[in-house]
Amino acid sequence: MLYIPPTSPDCYVSAIVALNIHSPNYTGDWHSAASLNDDAYPSTDFYIFGNGQKYSTLHLLGNTGVIDGTQRLNKMGYYPENTPVWIADHPRACVDFLYITVLQTGIIGMVMLDEWFPSIEDKESVYELVNQMEPFLNSLELENLQLWKMKNPIE
Repeated sequence: MLYIPPTSPDCYVSAIVALNIHSPNYTGDWHSAASLNDDAYPSTDFYIFGNGQKYSTLHLLGNTGVIDGTQRLNKMGYYPENTPVWIADHPRACVDFLYITVLQTGIIGMVMLDEWFPSIEDKESVYELVNQMEPFLNSLELENLQLWKMKNPIE
């Protein structure tokens, strides 16, 4: 199974890996088994976010949406050696992924809400976080966010 180093509320599993950890809301991605394989990612850089990591959105969102995901992983049959395992809930994982793959690169189609969030309420939970971080974005990130919003409306 995928190696998860020690985590905390300020250094946590996020992005596509967190989106593949089952949620009681039935949101997220469907590649669960593949995303937790040993060889799914060459390094932890892609899925461990926060203090001291390559990617962090703590400066934008604090630790909002970062939860103890140990039981969720256990229900999937995964018992990591380092517990508790702090993970981003699905809205936070989506926004973290949005930040690194869309807002900083301009590749708008990398994060599509309809793929991971079936209901309007689910999409609204993502937009709440987007709205919270928006005042802290630079002009390029804001421009990319506006383009992304046009392709990912709540309705």
